[in-house]
Amino acid sequence: MTGFDARPDRAANDADVIILSWNRADDVIAAIASALEQEGVTRRVLVVDQGSTPEDAACVEAFVRDHPDVSLRLLEQNVGVAGGRNIATAMGHGRYVVALDSDAVFADRTALAAAVAQLDTNPGLAAIGFRIVNFFTGENDALSWDYPGRHPDERFRTTRFIGAGHAIRRAAFEAAGGYDARLFFCQEELDLCYRMLNLGYRIEYVPDIAVRHKVSPDQRVAWERGRYFFTVRNALYTSYKFGVPLSRLGLGAAAFFVRGIANGVGGAALRGIAAAMRMSAAYARSTEDKSLCRLSPETRRYIAACEPWRDEPVTAKIARQFRKLPQSA
Repeated sequence: MTGFDARPDRAANDADVIILSWNRADDVIAAIASALEQEGVTRRVLVVDQGSTPEDAACVEAFVRDHPDVSLRLLEQNVGVAGGRNIATAMGHGRYVVALDSDAVFADRTALAAAVAQLDTNPGLAAIGFRIVNFFTGENDALSWDYPGRHPDERFRTTRFIGAGHAIRRAAFEAAGGYDARLFFCQEELDLCYRMLNLGYRIEYVPDIAVRHKVSPDQRVAWERGRYFFTVRNALYTSYKFGVPLSRLGLGAAAFFVRGIANGVGGAALRGIAAAMRMSAAYARSTEDKSLCRLSPETRRYIAACEPWRDEPVTAKIARQFRKLPQSA
């Protein structure tokens, strides 16, 4: 996958905590401090700044200067979540890679050790997803929940993790080729997870490990400012990569357009569909190894078992296209 540089020759510590920074220096520093407070593990904190203002970048630099176990890389521009995580991961050598949003903190000082223990004792797990709770209320962050039909208090096998807080086995990450940097934002976790599942690994949601997320609707990517474009483009593109038939892709594109019209972002839907077609055509022409995107029967069975909503009636799927998009996402 594009944008990932594996460094397998270094000696390993327990975990690398990676944080992507883009302005909001106070939140970034709080996230770094939370990682530094973790007990019972050997770890490093790896921060990639994606073109913050000079003032914000200088604040983070000043804080990092006093902490030799924190590494900071300054980029001139925002290369996206997928590309940024690839860069941050390649800066380290921990056996596990734990991602923390820049506006989140660990719920307690043992969260990182608990994540390492989970992966140490379950070698078949490629990754685990953490519980994401609202920093201010302590309740489950509904906007960071992507497991329909499941409850945040239960542990279960799944096909994905939430970006705000998760841990990945480095060996699985590298074997899968890292994130597809072309995705930039949205769908990058699921794309990586499917490839790791196709290697024979599994993924679990573990509610006992939590991060506290400072839910800031005004800071999130709004539907009309690009989120719906990326949602449409990346969903169609990744579906193409994993062998969804063209007839189903056409129906998916139509559904996205209908929902876009219903929510006042029809133009974004059309742009996303067009961009997905271009990306899919470029992917088809490329010489990169596509074997991990050819899902095995076993992987397909696992996905079907974890995602039963995919078999919902056509009428339910149509009705969903007329629902309003979450307004604070």
